[in-house]
Amino acid sequence: MKLSRFALALFAFGAFAALISIAAAAFAAHGVANVAPRGEQAAAWFAQAAGFQMDHALGLILVTLAAEFAEKGISTTLMRTGALLIAGAIVLFPGSLYWASFGGSSALAPIGGFAAMGGWAFFGIGALSALLRKRTYL
Repeated sequence: MKLSRFALALFAFGAFAALISIAAAAFAAHGVANVAPRGEQAAAWFAQAAGFQMDHALGLILVTLAAEFAEKGISTTLMRTGALLIAGAIVLFPGSLYWASFGGSSALAPIGGFAAMGGWAFFGIGALSALLRKRTYL
């Protein structure tokens, strides 16, 4: 099966998001408290953000892969919309917490959280849609 450019782009995004989450987790464990104005709170935020980022980076890769295997149509569109919302959540939620650790605003964190919930909802609806169609699964 040949993967779409959409899938390859989101796979790359997910891989780099996972890489950054590992670096953020290491920074949380080994020094952010010493350099960030928020000290220990910064370490907690970095750890929380890194966990969210890794979980959703892996989820993004899986959602994107599932969308590639779904029969083309509304199911694929719903799943891909979910993938894009999850990608947005990966940027907004952790990014907001990383920024807040250095004195910035965390105002975008709730938007990132809603984007994550919406992404998973769209994926679930797309999967149900695919299930209800004929010849959707192997």
